[in-house]
Amino acid sequence: MGNMNFVQKSNLFSFNATRCLRNEYYHNDCRLCIDLCPKGAFHIVRNKLTLFDNECVECAGCIGTCPTEALEIENFDPNQFAASFAQQNNSAISCKVSTPCLGVFDSEHMLVMVLRGKEAITCDLSHCAGCVLNENGKLETKIRATIDGANGFLETIGFENRVGTIDVKEEQSDRRALFRKGIEKAKVAIAEGNSVLQPMTSAHHALPDMRMPLKRILLKNSLKEHVGEMKKTILEGESSLFFNKQIDFNACTNCGECTQFCPTDALFPTSDKQGIYFSQGKCIGCGICEAICKPKAISAKEGIDLVSIAYERSEQLVHYDMVMCHECRCPFPYKGGDPICDRCSSFVTNHANMFTLARDM
Repeated sequence: MGNMNFVQKSNLFSFNATRCLRNEYYHNDCRLCIDLCPKGAFHIVRNKLTLFDNECVECAGCIGTCPTEALEIENFDPNQFAASFAQQNNSAISCKVSTPCLGVFDSEHMLVMVLRGKEAITCDLSHCAGCVLNENGKLETKIRATIDGANGFLETIGFENRVGTIDVKEEQSDRRALFRKGIEKAKVAIAEGNSVLQPMTSAHHALPDMRMPLKRILLKNSLKEHVGEMKKTILEGESSLFFNKQIDFNACTNCGECTQFCPTDALFPTSDKQGIYFSQGKCIGCGICEAICKPKAISAKEGIDLVSIAYERSEQLVHYDMVMCHECRCPFPYKGGDPICDRCSSFVTNHANMFTLARDM
């Protein structure tokens, strides 16, 4: 699936179906972009997410919701903007000056901008309430939740700077008109086929076997710069940004399906294929591993280690010795007791009546 290039486009906006969680695993029910899109441009067709390009208005408000960066717009790269934000002279972010709809960002982008900068940042939300894209207040609610998520994390780790908001409208400036002109120039350049620098996110996704979202890599590198000065590096309870997993040794059959379907390789096999490693820094909380595990051996675990996340450390969750089953002579993960695999054991239990002699009936 990684070698496919199934991309749907609506002029500047694009949807890469091969990076979509909904398309990665048939039973995944992610619908973040569907629920947020003000024009209803996303539809489920035969259980696959599909973009109806004639309905898309290229507002970019949905981009920040996608955990795997399957959504992009050619005239603006939120990862590139966040990574270089500290070099800008203005700490304010506005859809009328420097960016498309602020829905293009998620909490990870906001944290990258704050952690890499030397001061707090400010998001201009004064236009959100009256925006034509803000149907039923969904976009504004999403943007404010993104900011609250970033600020909650910054407060937890004891970082001084925050993401602020501007809630009162200001007079239109000449810079707003300049931004609109810049967008038009981008459209003209693309239409004429001019060579433009490939956005950071697109270049990242083009790397071989690169399934990790770039925004997560940027955040981990940003955390690495401050992990030594954090008040807390072990977070108790659950987190909306990072996730932890555990595997029940007795329930797991070492089938490997969780590692095969993990979209970011957060779960991966040991070198001898007899165990499973987990990386907190790679997990995006999609829930595919828990859904696909037939014996329900995988579950969420409380507690987040920011040092492990920042330095991409992995933890071995389970490891088995493989022994030969005395019945079928096939190797299986041994968990103690009689050396009989689960298949043979369950067969004897469920079909014992097949071995009853006629004289005993």
